[in-house]
Amino acid sequence: MTATPGYYADIAEGFLDTESLTVLFVAGATVPEVAAALDIDLEKSKDLDDVLGDMYATAWALLAVPGGVVAVEPTGFGDPTRAALVKLSRHGRASAVVRNNVLAHLRFGCARDGQLLFDDNEYMYVRDPAEVPEDLRPLIDLVWQDIGDEEDEPSEYDEGPDGFPVALAMAEKATGVAVTSEDVETIQSAEYHPAPTQRYARELT
Repeated sequence: MTATPGYYADIAEGFLDTESLTVLFVAGATVPEVAAALDIDLEKSKDLDDVLGDMYATAWALLAVPGGVVAVEPTGFGDPTRAALVKLSRHGRASAVVRNNVLAHLRFGCARDGQLLFDDNEYMYVRDPAEVPEDLRPLIDLVWQDIGDEEDEPSEYDEGPDGFPVALAMAEKATGVAVTSEDVETIQSAEYHPAPTQRYARELT
């Protein structure tokens, strides 16, 4: 397995914009199964330029990779709900999501065998890192920041590894599905398909 932050720091450089991006890893699923769980319309295509930077419309590109599927959503607002993560993990499968958006909310969530193991809209600031599955703790410990009971927002100048590639490494660790630089190149030039947006944001309210 390649699940190291250094490896995924290199992978992340291939994305157009990691500040507005969702990456979904699903082990043991097919592209149609992932599309069905997210209500992605594979019969229609959407121009990537039409959804970039748009909070109210989105589209996904999906790619079959060894062991499962990787899907990319380019706004950071079309990420799957917790229920969708769980659905995608049923019957011995696993799913994980990494999402960043212009609100600087970096999410990580994962599910295995029909159970949600962890999900946080700003995973680096989770109150108790013990909530994270034990096998992922060495990775989250690299970026976790204890904000305690303070009301202050975490400083954008805090030092440490970039949380996005760390989350990608966690997603591989959680699912066993790896992403290569070739996968990133392929999926970004692939056809994008429309899907609902803002579902996870509504789930949090």
